[in-house]
Amino acid sequence: MAFLNNSGDIILDAVLTEKGRQRLAAGDGSFRIAKFAFGDDEIDYSLYTPVTSSGYQDLRILKLPIFESFTNNAAALKSKLLTYADETLLYLPVIKLNSLTRFGASTAASPGPVGGYYVSVDQTTTTQIGDNQSGYRYADANSIASNASQIVFDQGLDSEELTLGYLSARQAELLETEYMVECDNRLLMLATTDGQGMAIASFIDDDSVASYYFNMNSDGHYFGAQPGGANAQNANATIPFIINNMGPNATQEGSAIGSSTRGRLGSRLTFRLKSSQDIETGTTLFTELGSTVVIDTVTYYYIDTVIRVTGVTTGYRVDVPLKLLKKQ
Repeated sequence: MAFLNNSGDIILDAVLTEKGRQRLAAGDGSFRIAKFAFGDDEIDYSLYTPVTSSGYQDLRILKLPIFESFTNNAAALKSKLLTYADETLLYLPVIKLNSLTRFGASTAASPGPVGGYYVSVDQTTTTQIGDNQSGYRYADANSIASNASQIVFDQGLDSEELTLGYLSARQAELLETEYMVECDNRLLMLATTDGQGMAIASFIDDDSVASYYFNMNSDGHYFGAQPGGANAQNANATIPFIINNMGPNATQEGSAIGSSTRGRLGSRLTFRLKSSQDIETGTTLFTELGSTVVIDTVTYYYIDTVIRVTGVTTGYRVDVPLKLLKKQ
């Protein structure tokens, strides 16, 4: 990736994705551009100065460098532009990783990657680390049924200006009812949090990135139950919500949702991690893709990877860094 020269007018800079180029190369006349997307990843809107009297409130934004288009569809456009029909909206929804809890109680800050977790990939490593450690997730076969392997994402309006409540059905464009989860299929798989089985990837691309789609209406096992919010089968409503940093003390409608009195709660996505057979039983991928690291005087093989969660309705995306560990 590079920056375009922003000293003059930029009319258009567009490229085909890798998939688009593949279809164009077929040369059979079937290639048609049916979808395109705009993004504003490089824009810092805090630079807008509404109090200026010069008439150039957005001048600092217009001077920002612009990203050059590139073909990697897996990395392009983290923040897609979208249109809401309701022009009176004051707040837009976000999706946040819930790092407060594993079992419905607060935990200490993660010692793992910033904004993510260490992940144990086999039973030997889990035994060495000790179960239920803050900042860890356990993806080995014996721990897959445990909440210690669970990852939780909360969606909603994260604002102190709103009284506590839930996004309702009439706010359909704000309530996220479908998610896409992407991970490296060579390393990790996904499972339900209620012991109902493994998730099935919708497709796996040529970079071994598996994409899973979860719909609230048909995949309720991956959605947390929220009174007045998501109508789902998964009974983990007692886990505190992360929207507006809610704590575990207050209750509303019988659900422990935290001590804060602000924010609008939307849907909750939950799933468990399961390590692939290749990394649970072998070390080849660790030597090819990773290295070794010493944690608390113990040497581990490790691979750095990312789980990506995208809201299909809103386009909001969260990347969670993971450091996969295997005791040497």
